[in-house]
Parts: sequence; structure tokens; C-alpha cells
Amino acid sequence: MVAHKYSVQLYGYILNNNEVFIFLECEKLSKFMQIVNTSFIRKRNNYNVKNSNKKPDLENYSQNNGQNSREIRRYEVTQVFADDIDPILAYIAKNSGVVFKKTVNKELSLDKKIEIEKFRKRNIMKIEAIDTKKHSELMYHKDAVPNSPFSEIVAGEAGQCEHNFSIVFTNDVVPKLIVMLGKNENLIINENYNGYIPANVQNYPFFLVDIEGKGVLCIDTQAEQLQGEGIKLFENEKPTEFMENLIKAMQNYNIEQQKTKIAMQEIKKSGILVNKELSVNINGKKHTLIKGFSVVSKKKLNELDDATLADFVRRGYMELIYTHLRSLSNLENLASRIVQNESK
Repeated sequence: MVAHKYSVQLYGYILNNNEVFIFLECEKLSKFMQIVNTSFIRKRNNYNVKNSNKKPDLENYSQNNGQNSREIRRYEVTQVFADDIDPILAYIAKNSGVVFKKTVNKELSLDKKIEIEKFRKRNIMKIEAIDTKKHSELMYHKDAVPNSPFSEIVAGEAGQCEHNFSIVFTNDVVPKLIVMLGKNENLIINENYNGYIPANVQNYPFFLVDIEGKGVLCIDTQAEQLQGEGIKLFENEKPTEFMENLIKAMQNYNIEQQKTKIAMQEIKKSGILVNKELSVNINGKKHTLIKGFSVVSKKKLNELDDATLADFVRRGYMELIYTHLRSLSNLENLASRIVQNESK
């Protein structure tokens, strides 16, 4: 009745152990959510109180700012736009959710796939600031293989990436430097791969987040790499040698990210990037495999004025650009892997 009154369209949902993710459209969302919060949460929390034979968990109660850990929190609402619909529906379908609005575009551009990844990190990952007491028993192992079809890299590792990956630019206002690993999944890094693995992949599930000017080490507590046996993060509530080395590596990586961001701004501003897509001809018909990324145009690069070229050489951007251009020779191998994978 409430849904009908406020013209709610349910697009899809995902059921997890401790939460429900619902994707919907509503004319008066704030009013609708207020009613749902009030009616559903109040009834459910009252039910928990009536049916609980345990004493209140005072420790968790105080740690959660006066909220009993058994209580259900209010809904959190994230606004999205029309262009986000297909990426979000694709994410729901990919993660065993239920989709009602059948408008999922399977041929998503690379920038849309990146939006899905951002959405996943923002809404699905369980990111927590690492705590010596709370996470004292956690162990790390790195045998999990990434499944994302791309990975962001920093300029300093481009030379190591060019041998096995195609290095391209995203179509953002400030582009990101990424390596492509496949179309919808990683087809390059597997158990038998012995080449260089991008630092962004190696760092996961650890993140260094800037909070009030300080770098705070965070983790995705749901990551496979933190389940089961492995290397201990803490001993007697103190960081192990592994953790100390990890923190230093993450700090250095964040510095390299900032340098790369500046390089991307300058390269984009120079006007030498052009849109690109990866396609193949099968039986005389063109098939687009990946779209929505940019590469450096050799023609536009050669047309740059001497002052800009000299500045690019001085800053090391020309070395990065030539590394990027050489890496594009891997596109043929990537296309072959994608076609072979889709023909299975």
C-alpha cells in the first residue's frame, strides 16, 4: 500500500547475511523512507526486545553510541542518476541478486564498469579502520585471484606492466591510468601467471584512507584474503613485521598516486587523448569487445609545441606515454583471450 501510494518502482535487490540492498525509484523518496523506517524498524526492534532472553550487551551498547547491537539501524540512502541504472543492475545480477527491470546492457563501456567497481567499494565492501584489538586475530593470505577486468596503476609501475598488459586511460575528467585484464572478468592473472602484478591488486584488501590529513589503514573485512589461516597482522596487539612493511608500502603508493594524478591532468589538458575501442572482425562482422577508454594519438602527440614537449620530457611524461603506446601491442592478445573465453 505504501509503495503504491508513493509510486515506487523496484528495480532489484541483493540479500546479504546482515543487510538488504534495494534499488528502487520513488517520487517522494524521503517521505517513503521515513514511513518505512518508522514502521519496519520500530516493529522489528520491538520484536527483538520481546523475544530476547539475553541481557543487553552493555559493552556493544556503549561502543555503538547508545545503540544496542541487536537493533536494526536506519536505512542509508544513496542517490543515483539515470546513467547509473544499467551499471547498478549489472552489479545486482552479477552478485546473485534479483533484477526486476530488465534493461541491463551487457555491453557496458569500460567507464561504466569502473562505476560499478566504485559502487561496489562504496556500498558493498565492509571497510573498517584497522584496530589492534578488534582485528587482533586476523590473518592474511594472498592466494585469491582478482576477478575485476581492469586495475588502476600508478605511473611508476607502467614499465613493469607494459610486458603483459595493455595500459590505457579512463574517460574521466581527470583520467586514471589502468591496465585491462579482460572484458567482464580477469583473463590474464591466474594461478599460473608469473609476471608483474599491479600494486593495486597486491595491496587489496588494504586501503590507506586520508582522514583529516592523516593516513588511516583500512581493510575490507569481507575479503577472501582475510579468511582462514595466513600471516598474522598483529602479535600481542602490536603490528607484525608484515604489517609495518605493508604500511610503508601503502604510504609510498599513495604518494605515487598523487604524482600520477598530476601527470594525468597534464596529459589530458594537452589534448592528445582520443577515444578508443577494442573490436575484432568475425566472419566479416565487427564485434566490439571493450569500449569507453582513451589512448594517446601519435598524430596529436607529434603536433605538440616544443615547449610542451620539453616540459613533458623533463617531467618524465614522455617516457610514460611511450610505455603506454608500446603496451598497446598487447591488445591483440587480450582480444584473442576474450573471444576464446566467450566461445566456451
